[in-house]
Amino acid sequence: MKSGGLVVRVLLSAYFWLFLAFLLAPLVVLVVFAFNDSTTATLPLEGLTTSWFSEAFTNGQLTDALVRSAMIAVAAAIIATTLGLMASVGLTSDRLRLRSLTVASLMLPLVVPYISLAVGLVILLQALAVQTSLSAVVLGHVVIALPFAILVLLPRLRTLDPSMNEAARDLGASDLTAFRLITLPLLGPALVSSFLISFVTSFDEFAIASFLAPSGQPTYPVFLYASSRTPALLPQVIAIGTLVIALSLALVLGAEGGRRWAEKRLVGDEEFADEAGEENLSDGLVMVAKS
Repeated sequence: MKSGGLVVRVLLSAYFWLFLAFLLAPLVVLVVFAFNDSTTATLPLEGLTTSWFSEAFTNGQLTDALVRSAMIAVAAAIIATTLGLMASVGLTSDRLRLRSLTVASLMLPLVVPYISLAVGLVILLQALAVQTSLSAVVLGHVVIALPFAILVLLPRLRTLDPSMNEAARDLGASDLTAFRLITLPLLGPALVSSFLISFVTSFDEFAIASFLAPSGQPTYPVFLYASSRTPALLPQVIAIGTLVIALSLALVLGAEGGRRWAEKRLVGDEEFADEAGEENLSDGLVMVAKS
């Protein structure tokens, strides 16, 4: 029996490390070839160089596409997080009818292929006599990022104690004031996570951007796809990809560190509140005993 359990653990460990290697191998290869002193990504390396990074930043089309994608992603993440917060608050209401249908409708973009969604958005814009633009790309990315924002914010919102808002309202605070001073700070880590997930979802998206971005203004994934067919531009694209990986890793580590710090702070505040409550309760009991 023990030997069987040992075999299962060994197989699970082997599967985990193989799966991890499968995920990380393309990233490692990309980083290695970013320093290759050749325009062709082949082994063995012909030498090491950092010239591709400087050449990439002197390529106006590449940097413009990168900045364009970042600005679109920031706008889409802010809008998706805001709408996701509003939707999550509405979904936690006891007075909401057809809750299952509402949740299914909001989660629908998760199961619809992006290419089908992109075609549908193009047809909708044409029916409304609206030209393709970067604003349309932002709205399309909001559609696909909104379900991720809700999936992050809704579980956190459901874990909050509703008695805190009720106590604030009993003390004279309005619903908006109670939400702003109590609920919103407690949702801080979830809001940051929602923003980052929405940002990454928008920044990496290709299908919708390829249909809705106007001619001459491609996003970074669209430019990357077009440049992969040009050998002279491939090393520059690989160099920028390496920087994107490094920045993404820094964001993830920073967000995780900030989340843990915020949770520790919230736990500390809750422990302080509990201790203060116990002291107030004991003082109240003493006063009752004296009376």
